[in-house]
Amino acid sequence: MRGRLFKFSLINLAISAFAFAVNYFFFHFVTDDGITLVWQAEAGKPFVAQLIGIFATLFLFGAAISALAALVLCEKEEK
Repeated sequence: MRGRLFKFSLINLAISAFAFAVNYFFFHFVTDDGITLVWQAEAGKPFVAQLIGIFATLFLFGAAISALAALVLCEKEEK
C-alpha cells in the first residue's frame, strides 16, 4: 500500500509540473488575439491562467498529502 501511495504521489507531482508549465505558457504567450511567440509581461488571459494555476496547485497538494499518508499511515514493507 505504501508503494502505491508513493507512486500516486509521483503521478500527481508530474501532472502538477505539467500543469504549471501550461500555466506559464498561458500567462506569458496567450493574448486576446491568440497565441503569440513574443513574451508578454502581463497576462493576456489572466482568468484562464489563474484557473490552470489553481488546478496545478490542487495536484501539488494531492501529491504532498498522499506522500504524507504513505509515510504516516502505512508501515514499511519488508521483503
